[in-house]
Amino acid sequence: MEDFVAAVKLYSDDKNWTQLVECINSSVDVIVKNASKIDAAIAALDPVQHTIGFLGILLIKIDLPNVGDVDLLLTQIQQFIDLCSTEQLQIVIEKFTQVCHYATKCLVDRKQPARGIQMINTAIKKAQQHENQLTSIHSDLLQLCLLAKNFKPALKFLNTDVTDIHKESNRCDAKSFLLYYYYGGMIYAAVKDYESALFFFEVAVTTPAMSVSHIMLEANKKYILVSILVHGKIQALPKYTSVVVPRFLKALSSPYVEIANAYASHDPEQLRTVAAKYQQIFQRDNNSGLLKQVIASLYKQNIQRLTKTFLTLSLSDMATRVKLDNAQQAEHHLLEMIEDGEIHATIDQEHGMVKFHDSSERYDTPSALQKIDAEIEKCMRLDEKLQQMDRDISVNPQYVQRVVRLQQLDEPGKGDELMM
Repeated sequence: MEDFVAAVKLYSDDKNWTQLVECINSSVDVIVKNASKIDAAIAALDPVQHTIGFLGILLIKIDLPNVGDVDLLLTQIQQFIDLCSTEQLQIVIEKFTQVCHYATKCLVDRKQPARGIQMINTAIKKAQQHENQLTSIHSDLLQLCLLAKNFKPALKFLNTDVTDIHKESNRCDAKSFLLYYYYGGMIYAAVKDYESALFFFEVAVTTPAMSVSHIMLEANKKYILVSILVHGKIQALPKYTSVVVPRFLKALSSPYVEIANAYASHDPEQLRTVAAKYQQIFQRDNNSGLLKQVIASLYKQNIQRLTKTFLTLSLSDMATRVKLDNAQQAEHHLLEMIEDGEIHATIDQEHGMVKFHDSSERYDTPSALQKIDAEIEKCMRLDEKLQQMDRDISVNPQYVQRVVRLQQLDEPGKGDELMM
């Protein structure tokens, strides 16, 4: 083991990364036979200077039948992530993500998700080549945040537009990509940003695929419920969606389609009947919370429809029209909607009446102008990113080769020559 540590230090000092990787690969059997000395070897290496060697021995320890003290291993991983060299990390990025995935799974199994949030947050920043790049570690962070019910660290990444995917080992990890958008949709739904949640679930469902994965199926179920919350119906999937998706997902999500059909009837009793019919399915899918939001939103939608017909209305009459139990429930829904800015109304509690108003919003206030400026700036940044992506695509060798081939096929007589 001492010889291995000396070799790691030598190759690291010389920045001979290729030889260092070969040394680690050829030393696996020797290190495993001397497993009792692994912790001493880890302690002898500096995560800053010997990042690749430190990572290599961590991976060997993780693969042991018995890793020993798990808390010690997690502490070693934490130390490595905090101190490792970003430059060396990019050379062995796939190995680095393996360690992060292991730490995440370990913390999830031990029911300690909060412990890993800051660690994986740091890991993402070190793995990224720029802040708009998606890595396979992103889904680890979102999973930990969901389990810990701490969404703020995840929202910082979710609110950053993804323009690039880190090709770890020259490939994209489809599972991590799907989980990022699936977990992201769940987090946005948890903070009631339903429009963003709908977009994330849509990306998960419409990702190009030859077959439907379990992640896509679960994302589709939540997509239907969130689509109802945003649009009052199931929003049609984009035309570029793989043909296998609607063919299989609709049949596998039939209880959710029934919920959408019941919602379209504007009858809360019919909606509750369907919800009760499939109660166990919604509980099994962990969608009971979203379903409650859907049921509540139907009452709100029915109240909003009344604002287009009446200027004033008694609370008891409103309760009857929207099929609430009593005037107190009608008042409760009204207060929530007024507070959220969904309707504009005044409640006269003394006489049990409600008066509806037009929006009092003025768009010439400093706050409104500031909001418009922020949206314009956001659109300008997005336009710049799109132009840069267009330039990058135009010089991509595969794209250029494809365009040249298509141009040759369009030329008279060329198509026949290429096919012969």
